[in-house]
Amino acid sequence: MGQVMANVYRPIDVLDEQVKLVRFWQSSTYRHSFVEKFEFAIKQFKSTMGANLDTFLADRLDTAETFYVRSNIIDRLWNFTDVFEAHDHETIEYQDLPCPKGFIFLERPIHMIDARGRVCSIKIIMWSEERGGVSIVQFSDARDPLDEINHLDQERGVDPATITPYPLFHIMPWAWGKKIRNLTVDDFSEERSGTPDDTEEDRELMRLHMPTSVRSMDRFNGFVLSLWEFVQEQIPYRIRADRPMLRRLQKAHSTLSEVTVVDLRPMDQPARHNDPDHVPQTVMWAGRWRVREHKRRWIDKHGNYRETTVSAHVKGPEHLDIIEKDRIFHVKR
Repeated sequence: MGQVMANVYRPIDVLDEQVKLVRFWQSSTYRHSFVEKFEFAIKQFKSTMGANLDTFLADRLDTAETFYVRSNIIDRLWNFTDVFEAHDHETIEYQDLPCPKGFIFLERPIHMIDARGRVCSIKIIMWSEERGGVSIVQFSDARDPLDEINHLDQERGVDPATITPYPLFHIMPWAWGKKIRNLTVDDFSEERSGTPDDTEEDRELMRLHMPTSVRSMDRFNGFVLSLWEFVQEQIPYRIRADRPMLRRLQKAHSTLSEVTVVDLRPMDQPARHNDPDHVPQTVMWAGRWRVREHKRRWIDKHGNYRETTVSAHVKGPEHLDIIEKDRIFHVKR
C-alpha cells in the first residue's frame, strides 16, 4: 500500500516504456508465466491462429503508434462514459480505429471491476487490427496501491513490480460488428462462465459480481471508443524524439520515433490592441514570398541567451503564387 505508483515525467519517455515492454516479451524468462492464461485469446482470429503469445505481443508493441493521454482527458472521458448512453454506436466497426495499431499510455490508471469483484488497474491499452476484427490488450500498473490483484500476488510472495511494471491483464478479441456497448449480463454469461478448475465457490462469486463487472466492462469499452474519436481530432499533437532518446531507440533497434500527446491545449487568443478604437483590417497579400534561413536569438526564463536556426520557408496565403525576387546582395555574419 505504501508503494509509489510509476510515473512518466515527459511524454517522450513513453517510448522508453514501450521499448522495455518489447524487450520483456522478447526475452524475459518471466513472460512464459502469462502464456497459459492468455494464449487462448489470440486464437480467435485467423491472422493470429497458432501464434505464440510473446511473439504476438512483441511484434505489435514494436510497431504500434504511440499515444500519451494526460490525466485531464482521462478524467473527462472516463466520467463521460459513465453517464453517456450509446444508442447509435453499439458495435465495433473498422472505421472506429484511428490507426491499425496503437499503444496508449495513460498518465494515471483507470480502474475496473473484474468477474470476481476485485478492483484492477488499467495503465496501458494496446490495439491491433487483425483479420476479421481488432484485438484489445490491457496492461495493469503493478505499483498501483488500489489494484487488488497485485495485492493477492504479493500475499503469495510474488511482487509483480519486480517482474514487469505493467503486467498483462486481459486480451479481448473484438470481431467486426461485435456488440461492445449497452452490455448486459446475458452478453457475457457464456464467456464468463469460468474454467473447469473453478470451484463452486468461485462460480457463485462470479455470479454475484457479474452485473457490476459487466457494467465496468461496458464503461471501459465506451472509454476506448471515445478515446479513438478524440485522437482523430486536431487536439492531439506529436512530439518527436530528441537526440538522446533517438540514440536510446537506435541502441534498442526500435522503429519508434514519436509520441502523440492527447491533452487539452489552451486556446490561442489573438493579441488585443491597446487602442480601444482600433478596427482590425484584413491584409490583402499580393503573393507568397520566400524567407531564407536565419538565426533567431532570445533570452530564456533563466536569463540565458539562446539561439536557434530558422530553416528557409515560404510565407503567405497558400492560394497565391510565389513572387520571386532578385537578391542584390547577401551579408553573412
